[in-house]
Amino acid sequence: MIVVALFVFYASRSLFQGLLLTLEHHVPRLLEALEASNMGNSCVCRDDSGAEDNVDSQSRHTENSRAHAPEARSHPRDPVRPPRRGRGPHEPRRKKQNVDGLVLDTLAVIRTLVDNDQEPPYSMITLHEMAETDEGWLEVVQSLIRVIPLEDPLGPAVITLLLDECPLPTKDALQKLTEILNLSGAAACQDACHPAKHRNTTAVLGCLAEKLAGPASIGLLSPGILEYLLQSLNFRSHPTVMLFALIALEKFAQTSENKMTVSESCISDQLMLLEKWTDNPDYLKRQVGFCAQWSLDNL
Repeated sequence: MIVVALFVFYASRSLFQGLLLTLEHHVPRLLEALEASNMGNSCVCRDDSGAEDNVDSQSRHTENSRAHAPEARSHPRDPVRPPRRGRGPHEPRRKKQNVDGLVLDTLAVIRTLVDNDQEPPYSMITLHEMAETDEGWLEVVQSLIRVIPLEDPLGPAVITLLLDECPLPTKDALQKLTEILNLSGAAACQDACHPAKHRNTTAVLGCLAEKLAGPASIGLLSPGILEYLLQSLNFRSHPTVMLFALIALEKFAQTSENKMTVSESCISDQLMLLEKWTDNPDYLKRQVGFCAQWSLDNL
């Protein structure tokens, strides 16, 4: 019995030591496997939480943009800022009271343009875009007549430049302009001491006559406008007004029907009187005399 008990004791101790060695060998691997599985679960949870955060942030950003969009659209467009090219049909235009300022801005900056490849100034771009409609075109023309000063030598150049770049006016716009100006011989005698308006008016008429050569030019040369131009050749008029009236009549005469209409008037007698200014010491009057002589010899 003692021998059997000793045998069982040693056998149990050997088995117990074998189990301990087995556990010491496999337990670290089990722990590493458990830690790896825990880290994987935490990463998945973290990714899920990050995705949920992104979704929440995007939804909040969308709600904020939707909330602020009506407020942004409710503010009117800055009337002082020049409009973009390619403006949408519903984008508001500049206000009427800024047209005079745009014309004067163009007059001030035009002397800095020395290259045809230069980008035109914003004021000029805005005026051209305003003139895309009949109402805008009429506003631009009236402003050119109203605000350009006589003493600025680039005034006629600005009138020509702006009208050349503007779209062609419609027949209704020309008719409306004739009614607004209401030109006649009596109108040429008004405000004789302020010739800037008359100089600008004759310059505008000359530009339109050249740009609209043909039936439109025939319709523009109404009896009132012809009388206005002829009366502007009176010696009581400013020499600059006389000069641009002669140029306007020359431009109208590019159309044969208008040429007959002008020739049948009493213009020849007036030109013969102005021809005497060809040797005048006043160089402005000398220009008038030269244009009168040229018209008599060629037209």
